[in-house]
Amino acid sequence: MDGIEAMGARRAMSLMFTVPERFISFAHMDQKTFFELSDWILTNVASQITPEISVEESLFVFLDIVAQGNSFSEVAYGWDHDVELTQGIFLNVLNALTVLRERREIADSCPPFTQTRKRWEVARRWNQKRSRPNPSGVVRIGYDEMCRDGLEVDQECLKEALVALNNFIHENADYDES
Repeated sequence: MDGIEAMGARRAMSLMFTVPERFISFAHMDQKTFFELSDWILTNVASQITPEISVEESLFVFLDIVAQGNSFSEVAYGWDHDVELTQGIFLNVLNALTVLRERREIADSCPPFTQTRKRWEVARRWNQKRSRPNPSGVVRIGYDEMCRDGLEVDQECLKEALVALNNFIHENADYDES
């Protein structure tokens, strides 16, 4: 790992080859599934960000926001990127998962989103009882009150991306926490 200069790339390498329990705790999927998803994205979706950011690092950044519930500023700091690049990485992965949703049918055996939403910290915050839904269908993601750095994204688009991710995990995982 000495040849890897960027802190984000070092962190991605560290996470990819950590003990399985730590990996699953962070990514909410096993390493085999993670690498299969990375390969699928590389094969099927052109990246819109700098080639210095690997698809694996991009997925980790996305999962840091969606699975861990961290803000863009926290994630940018942790991965040694600026907030704008971090937001671009998030949107790039969201696009890739949207393509995945369009190209692959959801398996009949895949648990419904209502059962798997607990996997994604960002989806837990959509609880209709705690907050009124935005009439425009937009949700704020990765928001930090002090930095005001979140993105507003279409809730249905994000939900469908998470459904595609849940389905991919369900179909490929040796481990499924749903």
